[in-house]
Amino acid sequence: MNPVSGSYRGEKEGVNYELRIDIDESSPGVVVLNVVSGDIVRVDGVFSFQSLTLRKDVADDVYTLSGQTVVYKGTEDNGNTAKFTIRVALGNNGVWAAHVHLEELRQGGHRHKLEYDCVKYSKYFRHVTVDVDYYGDELVLPEFDTHSCPDRPPDLPKRIITPFTPYEDVGVQMTLNRANSTQIEDPDPTNPWTLAELSTAMTFHQNINPNTWNIWVFLASAYRNPRVGGMMFDKKQRKGCAIFLDHVWHKDMKSNNPTLKAKATRKFIHTFVHEVGHVLNLPHPFDQNILNSTSFMNYDWRYNNRNSPGAYFRNFYYKFDDFETKFLRHGRQDFVKPGACSWAKQKRNTAMPADPDTDDRWAKRLQLKITPEKTTYKQMEVVSFVVQLKNVHKSVVYVDTRFDLSTDTVKFFLVSPNGTVVEVDPMEYEIGSTNMKLLFPSGSTEGPDRHSELIRILYGKGGFYFQEIGKYQLKAVYESGQFYVTSNLLEITIHPWTGNAGIPQRFFTEKMGDYITLGGPLESEYKECRALLDSLLASPQNKDWIGVLKVLTSENASKQARQMKLDKSHGKLGITSHDAANNDVLQSTKDTLKRLHASGAPGENMLYEEVTKLRARAYVNLGKVDEAQKEVEQLVYDLQSRKVKPFVIQNILDDWKVIKGEEAKAPKGLQDRVNEIVKWTKEDYNDDDEEDEESGLGHGECFSEFSPEHQRASRSCVQQIVNVAEDTNDISYTLEYADAMQKTGKYNFLLVHYALNVFITHHPLARRAGLRVSEITESSTMDQSTFAMVEHIGEPQEIWMDYWRNDADFTFHHEHWHLVYRGGGLQEFSGQKHIDRQGELFGYMHRQMLARYNAERQSWGLDVVKAYNYDEIEPLGCDVGEEFHSDPRNSYMKPRPPGKKWEGSYVEQFRNWEFKLKEAIQNGQLTTELFDAVLENRDASDLDYNPRKGFANYWGHAIENTSSTFSNDYGGIHNYGHSIFGSIGQRRPYSSYMNSTATAVRDSIFFRWHTHVETLLDQLLSHDKYKTDLQLGTPSIILSSSDVYISKSNEPPKGFLDWSEKGKIWVNNKFDASTLTTTLGLPEKKFEWGKLRHDGYTYHIRLMRHPEKQYDRRKDLALTMRVFICPTKCVEQRQRWIEIDKFKYVLKRGQQYAVVSRKDTHSTVIRRREGEGAPTDDPEIDVPNILTVDGFCECGWPHNMLLPRGTAGGEDYSILVCVTDNTIDTGDKESIRSKCGSLSYCGARDKRYPDRRMMGYPLATKMMVDGKDVSVSEAARILDNMAMSSFKIQNKDIRYPQPEPEPEPEPEPEPVPDRNAIAWLSNKQVGQGEMSAFRSSKWSGRFRVLIDGDYIKTTNAFADVGYMELRFQGRGKDGEYTLANVTIAERIPNTLNVVDNDVTRPADVTFNKGEKITAVNPWKGVVSDPVKFVVQPGKDYFVTFTLDSPGCYTNGSNPRVSSWLIRDPKGYAQHELNWDDPAVKTDRYLASIYCLEQMKVNDE
Repeated sequence: MNPVSGSYRGEKEGVNYELRIDIDESSPGVVVLNVVSGDIVRVDGVFSFQSLTLRKDVADDVYTLSGQTVVYKGTEDNGNTAKFTIRVALGNNGVWAAHVHLEELRQGGHRHKLEYDCVKYSKYFRHVTVDVDYYGDELVLPEFDTHSCPDRPPDLPKRIITPFTPYEDVGVQMTLNRANSTQIEDPDPTNPWTLAELSTAMTFHQNINPNTWNIWVFLASAYRNPRVGGMMFDKKQRKGCAIFLDHVWHKDMKSNNPTLKAKATRKFIHTFVHEVGHVLNLPHPFDQNILNSTSFMNYDWRYNNRNSPGAYFRNFYYKFDDFETKFLRHGRQDFVKPGACSWAKQKRNTAMPADPDTDDRWAKRLQLKITPEKTTYKQMEVVSFVVQLKNVHKSVVYVDTRFDLSTDTVKFFLVSPNGTVVEVDPMEYEIGSTNMKLLFPSGSTEGPDRHSELIRILYGKGGFYFQEIGKYQLKAVYESGQFYVTSNLLEITIHPWTGNAGIPQRFFTEKMGDYITLGGPLESEYKECRALLDSLLASPQNKDWIGVLKVLTSENASKQARQMKLDKSHGKLGITSHDAANNDVLQSTKDTLKRLHASGAPGENMLYEEVTKLRARAYVNLGKVDEAQKEVEQLVYDLQSRKVKPFVIQNILDDWKVIKGEEAKAPKGLQDRVNEIVKWTKEDYNDDDEEDEESGLGHGECFSEFSPEHQRASRSCVQQIVNVAEDTNDISYTLEYADAMQKTGKYNFLLVHYALNVFITHHPLARRAGLRVSEITESSTMDQSTFAMVEHIGEPQEIWMDYWRNDADFTFHHEHWHLVYRGGGLQEFSGQKHIDRQGELFGYMHRQMLARYNAERQSWGLDVVKAYNYDEIEPLGCDVGEEFHSDPRNSYMKPRPPGKKWEGSYVEQFRNWEFKLKEAIQNGQLTTELFDAVLENRDASDLDYNPRKGFANYWGHAIENTSSTFSNDYGGIHNYGHSIFGSIGQRRPYSSYMNSTATAVRDSIFFRWHTHVETLLDQLLSHDKYKTDLQLGTPSIILSSSDVYISKSNEPPKGFLDWSEKGKIWVNNKFDASTLTTTLGLPEKKFEWGKLRHDGYTYHIRLMRHPEKQYDRRKDLALTMRVFICPTKCVEQRQRWIEIDKFKYVLKRGQQYAVVSRKDTHSTVIRRREGEGAPTDDPEIDVPNILTVDGFCECGWPHNMLLPRGTAGGEDYSILVCVTDNTIDTGDKESIRSKCGSLSYCGARDKRYPDRRMMGYPLATKMMVDGKDVSVSEAARILDNMAMSSFKIQNKDIRYPQPEPEPEPEPEPEPVPDRNAIAWLSNKQVGQGEMSAFRSSKWSGRFRVLIDGDYIKTTNAFADVGYMELRFQGRGKDGEYTLANVTIAERIPNTLNVVDNDVTRPADVTFNKGEKITAVNPWKGVVSDPVKFVVQPGKDYFVTFTLDSPGCYTNGSNPRVSSWLIRDPKGYAQHELNWDDPAVKTDRYLASIYCLEQMKVNDE
């Protein structure tokens, strides 16, 4: 193959000719444009021509073209017409040659003919050399595998590319000039580079390398603005760019993590190609109104903001677009050549920007305003104005607040006095991270509604913008993401200079423009500029405006650390250190500071702040921190006096800390920020903006992890957070974006909370930052004496388990497990549909939870949990308390009402699913559209067995409904059941506890429902095909019941270690059973009802090699130690055993016996945090062949609940140890030890579950020995590798103060009314059976309680008139409980008021048969004497009374009963006012406070 396409060159009589033919593939894969172009370089300029087609003649080796086109002349703007013919033929030497005949028609009718010949020079169309100067150890021009990043187009070809490859793809040869690529010896590498330093370095390079097709790239450390990853100089001699390797985009290029390295390398290549493209005069696509380009020349963040996070690289093919390709190949030479043409020629603007459409909903949300410092200026003054972007929408908006000219986010357009429209272009353009910020609605207390910056315009790429005398118009455009907003039109007048007429001529020079724009570089070439400004400053009339220029030109005086020099001997750039001229800064800005202090003009506040910070840096550099402190304090005082917003003041104080080096400026602690985000709640739940909620869930929906529809909706939200993290590699930015997702209304706020928790659990960026899922850590605010009212006396009640269900660490355990083992898998992270053995672990984790719950219940004398029956009416309901429901983060959650049952359609559907599941067990096969899971009896000793594909794993998936794989055939019993319980009796948008993994375990129905689910799992695990042969793969170990001992002591009992070498046996085999102790104390965290803890314990296990298998002594024995406990009375029930540990132990070669001692804190069941819960004395640490890996550090059973409670007298427990062969358990691979988290409950991150045996082995299924079924105790007695021994667990309940003994006999108990005569019992309203139950309250004041007349009538107690007898019950703070001014009166219908003449005012409520003031037993409460009222049936009444102090009262939750409260009565106790009057602060409470204990009607 000998392609015609490529570049051709010729020379004749001092004229250079270049021809570019593009009609076939110059290289494989290069796109053919069918274009011919050329340049004729003559003394009077450059002629260029272009044609669209080159026709092939009959002869295969000849092409001809005739055409007519516009010819551009380099010295003129007009074009001349030319006719030309090109003939290309293959020469005898095998090289293509072209003959060009050109007939040019010039202006004036003159004709000029030209013929010349060109020979093919290269397959490339352009040839560019690149010099790369770099800091660091080596030149970084990496290679990149296009498939190394998972976020890519699915059809992207796999290949290896470099930063030069994209240019070679479009026919531009990039050649690295290694001879001129130099390692820069930076004297201060930690100091960020300034614009002046970079510009000076580039200027030196241009002087050293005059080659017009040479580009300079500087790989520097960091830029003055840390958000900038790359920049390009847009000056006349623009030939270079800089890329900053310490930027967050690029810093992981040397990472050992392949994913991080790949993403950083991709970003580096993008930045490199983008900036070099600008040097070759390529514009941004959006400058040509191409808004959705995925070309190299677009910003990824700009594309993502218009589409979605991560969308750019998911659609990025590492290419230029068609326009860019054609420009680089065939553009005029003087347009493409580096630095030869302003790229602005590619984006001409001839008119002011148009305003957005009136129906643009995005534009309506923001207001862009420019406010001038003043409207008239003199020549040479800097035009200053404040740009303000304000939120004018009812919702929060999320905007990019980079207003600097170099970012292209805000553009400015000028209409000059002569009518010319000019876009203000800076000297440099930057590519970098966005600076996103939330703008809140006006009046919000959450944050500011606007962002403002001071912008100055004087000089740029277009020269001095206000050099002409006359009136100018200025307009700004903000363009970012979906937002396109235009500003007001500002008019500015420039008056002529009235001083020395020669000053403007000296001022309006390119050198002065560079000096001011670059911040006052210190190089000697600018000394005339400094001198001119200093001379002008000496005149009092110039101090104001020259003072501003001195501020601008003092930046480098306080920062510049590098002095550039030319090393003539080597022709290289040299750098030496440079002392900043701090004293000059202080002297030149002194008068300006005084003026700004005295001015008080709001328009100058930003300049005042800027000058003070500039001077503060200079003072600090000179070691005069106290002087700087004084000026900063004065600034703060002045701005506060001028009513500047507090957040502005705080930013100044934060910046001052950075300047003086006290602390790095950083956002609030990352974990604190996470906690803030997930605590944020939306005040209302309406769906007015539901069309804006991107997941489809809607704002008025309570998100539930158990809903498959909600899980599907969550994927887009999780993916967006992941994409932002992948794009930016910035965890702070990612958190802010997540916050913006909820506050802008982009996503349902509860959905965002869940998505952020998923991200934190699984994404490496969050893990590296040490972030944890937010959990309850606050202390309880409830009155501690409250808990006396649920003292566990009398008949056991369900309420006695409230402390266990509401333990904050336990509720977090359940929530976090479901985050780790998320329904629907982790497709946003690793592409996994599920984590290893997720289905099996779902069943095992919940089975263990039930075993612990039932052990706790039985310790109180309660029955084990009864499985929920589809047909039953659930009598109890659930209300977890006022503290929980008064917390804003739980505002969407309501108590579950009692007396509800499932709808018949649900029951029918669930029974149908269960029938299919039971049928699957009978058939031994789970059948789906994708595959069949076969029930088979296989053990881990079969090394070909993959437990991930085991029937138990698929069975768990089918019941939990983790994916559509099983839901289409078997429904989703577990998840849908949660959803039904969570929504029963609730009105949208509210939900109940069962709908959320964070609250489900608080509800007693959770355990009844899971007992129902467990019966389905047990039908599988009890199947005969799933029996476990306990003799398969057993190790050569012997242990007996006396070899297992557990106690509170770290040391084993006396004689436990004694070994007889002669008999090869343990000497002592009788040890008294020990007692472990637990404590049930007051709550420690919010929403708790008590806290169970245990004293530390250690178990000691004696191991002995089997004496008949001596050959085993010649090798190490790798063992898996499995430890369980169980109430002794339940040992034969497999499901009741509680796993407390599982770990690896190695009996070394030649070692006959060993004693293993292990503390409770080392358990692999509990939640262990890295650095906290992985003790250094863990004996597993030194075990060989064990791999320590990262786990899910927040996942695991709470340590405080590792032991069940036991009983006050000591409950009998058994401990079971089963020792198995670890080489079989792990598949002859390394065992895994987790640094943190629970290995048993959570596995290890990114690893297979570290045990091939069935979870819960050997107790998961029925057990066999010698082919016969055996019980647990029989197996422990028969097998050498299993042993069981006894101990006790004793509990001390310290929640209740013990009453002092009374010398006198106990008073007779208060008579209890006949229950049959009580028409209304308050404790029934709260679902607590016959047990009186109290909850704390912080309310005191005047209460009004409704007595529903219809409810009275249903008692059939009276005919026409009768009386009602009420009792009040409660417990006041510090033991006092008094009521006063009790009345009952008929209610005026549909009001809060009563009939005046119907008020019955009995005597004050009394106690103990007449006592008015009580000092009751602080932990038992009190019931009042009966209070009698006359009533009529069918009428509503209000009981009104005053409570003197807050305390503990009985809750009410009957929907027919409501209470109202005046918090601060202010005399209302003595007379009744209009309760409906808005001036009376009345609060309504449903199911909040209820103080009426019982109601008796007519003695019945």
